[in-house]
Amino acid sequence: MDKGKNPGKSKVVSKPEKIYRELREIIQEEALRFLPAKSLCKFKAVCRDWNRQISTPFFEHSQSFAFRSISGLFCQSLDGSISFISLDPISFGIPDPSLKFLPEPVDLIASSHGLLCCRGRTEEKAYYICNPVNQHWKKLPNPEANHGQNPLLVLVFEPSLLNFVADYKLLCAFPSTDFDGAYEFEIYSSIENSWKISSEIWFGENGRILKTGGVHVNGVVYWSSNSYSIIGFDLKKQRVKVFSAYDMYGSNTLYMIDKKLCVSIRKGSELTTWVLSNEYANTMHMEARSQTWKQKKVVLSNAGGDSGGATHDSEGIVLAVGSDVIVYPKGSKIFIYGLRTKEATEVSSKAEFILENVYVPYVNSLVCL
Repeated sequence: MDKGKNPGKSKVVSKPEKIYRELREIIQEEALRFLPAKSLCKFKAVCRDWNRQISTPFFEHSQSFAFRSISGLFCQSLDGSISFISLDPISFGIPDPSLKFLPEPVDLIASSHGLLCCRGRTEEKAYYICNPVNQHWKKLPNPEANHGQNPLLVLVFEPSLLNFVADYKLLCAFPSTDFDGAYEFEIYSSIENSWKISSEIWFGENGRILKTGGVHVNGVVYWSSNSYSIIGFDLKKQRVKVFSAYDMYGSNTLYMIDKKLCVSIRKGSELTTWVLSNEYANTMHMEARSQTWKQKKVVLSNAGGDSGGATHDSEGIVLAVGSDVIVYPKGSKIFIYGLRTKEATEVSSKAEFILENVYVPYVNSLVCL
C-alpha cells in the first residue's frame, strides 16, 4: 500500500501568493535599507520580522551606507534656537529638532551623511558629534589650537560596509598665531580620539578662506577663498592645493556629485555649475585639450514662482545640492528643484528663509556612534 501523502491534501501555494511572498522578501532584504530613518521607524509596525530586522545593528549600518539623499535642513536663528526643515515631512523627520538631548546649548557647525557636528555655547566651546535620529552623541576632547569664534571646520564621514563603527574626522583651518595672514590645520580622528596639528601652513597667497562651503571629496577638503580660488587640503598627504576659480566669483556653493567637486553660483533662476574634471590640467603640455573645470547650466523652471518679497537678499543663494534636488530660497520662501522632474515646489508654507540664519543640510540616517 502506498503510504505517501495524498497529493490532493498537500498544501498548494497559488501563483499570486507565491509572487506576493517573493515580493515581500525582496522588499525586506533589498529595498528597506534605501529608505530614510523616519519611514523605517513607521515600518517597524508592519510585522515582527520587519521590526526585528530594522532594529538590528547590521541593518542600521547597511542603511547608513545605502541612503544618501538630502532630507532637510537644520536651521539656527540668531537667538540660538534650532529647528529642522524637512524636504518631505511624511518621509523625513527628527524626534527632537531642537537638539535638547545634548548636554548644553550648541551652535550648528557641519554635517556629513547623517552625523551632525555642533559646538557648545559655553566658555569651553566643546565639540559634539551626534545623530539626531537616534540621539546618539559624543563629546570630543578639546583641540590644541584656538579655532576662533567661527571655526572653518568640515566634518568628514564616508560610510563604509567594512566599518561597523562610524569612522570620521574633523578638519579645521585656523589663522596662524605665528605668521600673519597664514592658516594652519588641525585634524581630529575618531579612531585615535585626539586632535593633531598638521605641519602644513598655507600662507594665504590667494586670500582669506571663507567660512561657507567647506566640503570633502575623495580625501580632500575644499573651501572657497575671497580671491578667485578654491583651497584644498589633502588629508592623507597633509598638503594644500590651490585651484584657480576666476569665473566663479560670487556667493558660491561647494558640494560633491558622482565623487567630483562641484562649484555652483546662482543668478536668479539660472544655476551655473563647474565640475572639477582634471585637477592636473594646468601641468599638462600646451596642446593638451583637457580642462580643469567643465561648466554646465541649469534653469530653475518657474524659479519658485512668487518670491514673497525681498528677492534681492536671496537670489544668489543655494542652500543645498544633492544628486536629485537643489534647495534654494526665493525671497522669504524655500524651494526644491527636482533635477529629474524639472519642477520647483515650495518646501513648506511654514518654512521661512532668513538671511542671518545658519542652514546645514542633513541626511536622515540610522548611523550609530
